[in-house]
Formats: sequence, C-alpha cells, structure tokens
Amino acid sequence: MLLPLGMAILQALLTLISRSAGKILNAIFGWAVRALFGQPSPKEQPFLTGVVAAAAAWPILLLGVAFPKVAALLVAFVPFHNRAPGWVIRVIWLALALFVPMIVGLVVASKAPEGSLREPTWKRVARGWPITIGLAASFLVMFVTVPGLKIASIVRKRRQEQVPLVTHSSIYHEVARVIVETLGRHGIELRRAKPGWWITVPTTILLKLGGDAFRGYVPDKLEYFRQGPLEAALYPSGLLLRGPKQLVARAHGLVSEALTHTEALQTLDANAQILEKRIHSLWALFDRDPVGNVGSDEMRAAVDHLAHELTEVDIPYEDWQIIYRELLQLDREVMGQGQLLDARRTVYSMHQAAHPDVH
Repeated sequence: MLLPLGMAILQALLTLISRSAGKILNAIFGWAVRALFGQPSPKEQPFLTGVVAAAAAWPILLLGVAFPKVAALLVAFVPFHNRAPGWVIRVIWLALALFVPMIVGLVVASKAPEGSLREPTWKRVARGWPITIGLAASFLVMFVTVPGLKIASIVRKRRQEQVPLVTHSSIYHEVARVIVETLGRHGIELRRAKPGWWITVPTTILLKLGGDAFRGYVPDKLEYFRQGPLEAALYPSGLLLRGPKQLVARAHGLVSEALTHTEALQTLDANAQILEKRIHSLWALFDRDPVGNVGSDEMRAAVDHLAHELTEVDIPYEDWQIIYRELLQLDREVMGQGQLLDARRTVYSMHQAAHPDVH
C-alpha cells in the first residue's frame, strides 16, 4: 500500500517539476543575464538571452556526442531515444556542437560597436569558440550561485534591485563617483571593496575568453562598493543594489535623482532614450549659464515642448514615469528651486547667497 502511494507522490512531484521547468529555466536565464551584464534594454534582452542560452546548451551538445541517447532524453524529456540508431543521434549532436559556436561568433560580431574594425567571416566564426566556452563557463557559475544568492537574500530579509542605468566607457567611472558622493551626503558612506568571487569569476572568464566581444557589457574593472549590509555594483547597463529593504529603497531614490544630471540613461526603450538624451542636452545648455538661465523663457519653452511630446510618445509606462520625473527635476532647476532629496543647493542659490544685493 505504501509503495503505490509513494510512487504516486513521486510521479506528482515529477509532473509538477516538468510543468515548472520552463518557468524555472527562464527565471535562471534572466538572473544569469542580469548578473553578467546588468539590466539589458528590451532591444538587447533577446540577443543576450539567446547567446547565453546557446552557450549554456553547448556542453549538453558535447555530452550528446559521447552519450547521444542520454543527452537526448535529458533535453527532450521524452523517450524517443529508442526510435533512432545511436550513430544517427550522435551525428546530429556532433553537427550541433560544431554549428552552435559558429553561430554565436557571427551573432556576437554583428553586435559589435559602430566603428569597430570589420573582421573576415572566418575570423568571426573562429572567435565563436572561445566566446561560447566563456559564456558556458560563466553561465555554469551563475546557474549555481544566483539562485543561492536569491534564497540567501530572502532568508536574511534583504532586497535586491536592478536599477536600469545605461553608461559607456567614457562616463562609467564618473557615474560611479556621482553615486558614491550622492549617497555619502546622505549618511550612506560607501567604500570601494573587492567583489565576491561569484561576481568576479564569471566576468573574468568572459573578458579572458570573449575579449572585445563583451567589452561593452563587462567593464575591465567593476565599480563595486559596500557600506555595512549595503552592496552596490555598477555595470555598464545597470546598477545592482543589495541590502536591507528600506536602505535599498532610499539609496535607489537618491541615486535616481542625482543621475538625472549626468549622461547616464535611466530608460531602456529606444524612443524613451531619444527624449532622455534631449533632456541631457537641455541640462548641458542650462549648465553654460546656471544663473542666467534660471527663469529663462527659452529654457521653460523647451521643457514645455518636451512635456507635450511626452503626452504623445509611444513608450512603456515605466520609462514614461522616468522621463516625467526627469522633466520635473529639470523644471525645478530652471525655476531656481533645486532638487527635493539631495542636500546640495543649486548654483543659482549659492550665487544669490554670495551676492545678496544682486537680483
């Protein structure tokens, strides 16, 4: 009686796992992509997820060359391995194992930054092998560590947030400086620290084996900081904050406000980024004469024009909120009011304090 009952329970568990496998794998792939590259834009998400998925599957393809039926059963979860001769399945696995790195090399090369030296096709194909090996090894580390870190955060009642923040090499370290200085003014004294091995090992593997292919996603030296229970890691496409829920939320708010007055992009949608770059241009115009531009009809008209465009643009609501907030921040500065959270005074107010007789 107990044996059939135990088998029924085991079968129910296996059915539940198989039904949830897709969702679990999607979650792990998402975590791995964000852990390796930060928060990608919607345009980059399919590319990075696809490349990571192909590289993660590659070791299984190699396993299939030696043990084709076992690998086929592992991947398919259906017993079709007895319907075809072993040598046929082995040939299929061998072809896939050779084919996947070539595709990875060509796809990654197609995403090279503008102005990069165009390499011959054979070199792009050959480069796919070290890139695939690097991604597969990095994913293996992420596959083990990221879910564990998630569980540890839940047990320790910590919060982990990925703040969208698109930077580039020329401003990456400057953005890190702004983050540290802003939080420091509010009593959160971050100190540069050595990242944990679960961060350094995957990124080191990518840079060593992938080289320039991932230079735009993984910095040579990751900006990583700690202050007690709070951790902050800046990727080229996102800021990771981990720590107590209230502290993370406070840091997120302060950083979001301060980084509006930088070249970093906080939106991910392409249309939203066009508007955000125009806001940056207005900040640059304002900074040329921060005293004379306070109350400027030209500046106010420019802000109003962007606000009108925001009512008509087709962008996700999350990005719409960010653009709306950034416009409000710029508008406050134009009106000489400064920011709400940051304790710094505006250039205009400091000028007025230094020259009280000048109006």
